[in-house]
Parts: sequence; C-alpha cells; structure tokens
Amino acid sequence: MNRNHLPFALCLLTFLQCFFLSPLSAQEEDFIGGEADFSATFRKGQGLEVGFPSSGYVFGFTGLAQPGMNVSRSDADTTFALGTFTRRAYLTFKASDLERGIDVLVRANYIASTPLLDAYINYRINDWLAIRTGQFQNPSNNREMQFYEGHLAMPERSVLSRTFVETGREFGLSITGSFGNAESLMVKPTLAVTSGDGINSFGSLSNDADKGGVKLGGRLDVYPFGDFDATSASDFERNESPKAVIGWATNYNMGASGPVGESHGDWLIFNENGQEQLPHYLKNHIDLLAKWKGATVLAEFTNAAAYQLDGAFTSASLGTLLMPTEISQYLMLGNAYNLQGGYLLKNGLQIDARFGQTFPEFDEATSLLEVIDAVGGCLTWHVAEHALKLQLAAEYLNYQNRPSANGWTAAFQTQFLF
Repeated sequence: MNRNHLPFALCLLTFLQCFFLSPLSAQEEDFIGGEADFSATFRKGQGLEVGFPSSGYVFGFTGLAQPGMNVSRSDADTTFALGTFTRRAYLTFKASDLERGIDVLVRANYIASTPLLDAYINYRINDWLAIRTGQFQNPSNNREMQFYEGHLAMPERSVLSRTFVETGREFGLSITGSFGNAESLMVKPTLAVTSGDGINSFGSLSNDADKGGVKLGGRLDVYPFGDFDATSASDFERNESPKAVIGWATNYNMGASGPVGESHGDWLIFNENGQEQLPHYLKNHIDLLAKWKGATVLAEFTNAAAYQLDGAFTSASLGTLLMPTEISQYLMLGNAYNLQGGYLLKNGLQIDARFGQTFPEFDEATSLLEVIDAVGGCLTWHVAEHALKLQLAAEYLNYQNRPSANGWTAAFQTQFLF
C-alpha cells in the first residue's frame, strides 16, 4: 500500500471500530484453560491489550491517525490556499513485565522520512526511581513537548515548541525520581544524557559518526497540591481540587549541528586547524500547568543561548571567521513564551485559546529567529471515550519585521486513537 494512503486506511478501520462494534468490544474478556491463562482487552481510544496474568506479561497495540484539511492566506496575497494533509500516523507496540517493573515501547510515524519515534526500555527500580534507555522524548524540553501528540489541545504545537524543538526525541539515558505524598506535595526530578543529535542520532548510515558531544539535561517538577496527570493538555479527570505542577528544565548540548540542537550535521563549524568545533547550545525552560474541574492553564518561557564560539570558522579552509552575532544564522537564539488555556465540558466539547511570542537574541536581519506574535484558538469535540477527536482550529502569525509573511491558517483535523 502506498505510504500516503496508509493513514486513511487506518482512519477507516478505527471509525468502524469506534462506531459499529458492539459494546462488548470495549470490555475485558478472559480466557483460562488448564495451566495457561490469557486475557484480551480492547478499549476505545486505548487499543488492544493482551495479558498472561500468571506470568505478569502484558502486550499492547495502539495507534493514532490525524488526517485533515486546511485553508490559509497571507496578508500579501488575497488568494486562498487549500490543502489536505495527514499530520501523523502512529503505530505503537508496548510490552510489560509487571512483576519486574520492565516496560518496552516502540512507536513509529509511518508518514515521516525517518519513521522511528520511540524505542526504549523503562525499568522501575522501585516506587520512587526509574531508569529509561533508548530513543525517547527528552524530559529536559518545555512542558508542551512532554505531551504525547495525541493529547495536544490543538492540532499543532505552539510557536514556542515549533521554534525551539523538532520532535524532541533523542537516544540516551534518563533517571527519574518521585518523592513526597501523592495527596499533598510531590517532587519529581529527572536527569538525562542524550546524543544531542535528535532522531536517528547516528545518521542514515551505520558508519556515520556522532556529531559533537552529548547533551546534558534535567527537569525538576514540583506538585504543590499533589500528583495528577501532567501529560496532556486536557483535564479529562476533571479534578475536584486544584492541581498544578511548576517546572524548570535545562539542557546543554556540547556540540550542536542544527538550528535547535536536534540535528546530525545540518551544518558544520571549524577551528583554526580545520577540525570540527561545533558551538555549545544551552536552553532553559520554566513552565506552569494547572488543572481544575475541566479547566486547564499552561504557561511556558524558553531562553536559548550559544557558547564556545572563539576561534570558529564557517569552513574547513579557514576562509571566514565566525563573528559573534553570526551564530544566530545557524542556531535559534533568543526567548519565547506561550500562554494557553482551555475548558473541557462534560459533554466532550472543549474550547482552547493561546498566545505566544518569540524574540531573537540579536537584532540581525539574517537571524533564524524572528519577532513573531502568534494567536490561535480551537474548538474540539471528544467522541467515543476520546477515541475520536474532531478539531476546528485557526492561527494568525504576525512577523513584526517581515509583514509580507503575515497570515492565518485554519484547519479541520480528525484524530483517531485506537
């Protein structure tokens, strides 16, 4: 089957599952015979789970498809541009050993040029400490980048996330702790060491060398009112008491070779001997997520800066010395913030709005980062236990120093979780 048609086939299959299967399909059925036991569970929006209770092994299969259509217009052009898209098409396999606290997850996006998104092993040493290794979502990015793509408030991520992060996935190792009382105060620190080269960290060929050094990062989350689900932009639990998490995250890439420190040799910078001398890239994030009775508020701030630039040249022939402000042509440097809020009604309707801005570190016409104002809104309808999500969204981008690029985009997106 053509890759472009695969997501639509998955969408059709999911639609049939959501609306034409009997209610029993969403319930658990166990099959026990002799010394062997077996259970199979299918839940709308959560996929298929197969378990062997006596051994503690559980296997899960889930997926996501996001087809849609959009219309856009720039202020410099009065014509409308219409298009269709499939934003994401995921398939996920998960295996767990409940007795030993081991989880294995593999997730792929079948419409991406590099399909593999996540492939990791998570080991829960005890109730308060876990280790993860493989390719996973880096915990040292901003809060919205900790949300699974199926749990976003709007079809696309905020201008902050789109500016300073690509997929957020990298190969490495992380250690996460959880301390305190789940009903009162919780503290969750995380440390991570990753490749610093993003997805497919070691290039397209087996003999490709890693570019630059590693990325060191961490996140500290404080839950002042007790634990809650901080992995989505919706208050599905409709918390009866206010919940919040205040977070600080940082990552230091010791040799970036792409605009946001998730690339594998997009460009190279050299020292006086003609050897690679990639700049160090630091990002700091501060964020707040709060939920209460269906309402959600998210506030984020990010700052990015570059270091280790002395004696750097733009070519191995040493023809051009890199001036301090010229690094802004290679890296996203500056600040950004994102403010968004939404409310989920009991009938499944949800309304969200957000506003964000980006500011470059240097006032250079050639800087990658521009001064951008972004305002957007979205109306969402959650159907069939969140297995189906219909979204109508719009966003306007205002480029303060480049008015010809100003414009708006409206999109209708259907999301299937299965």
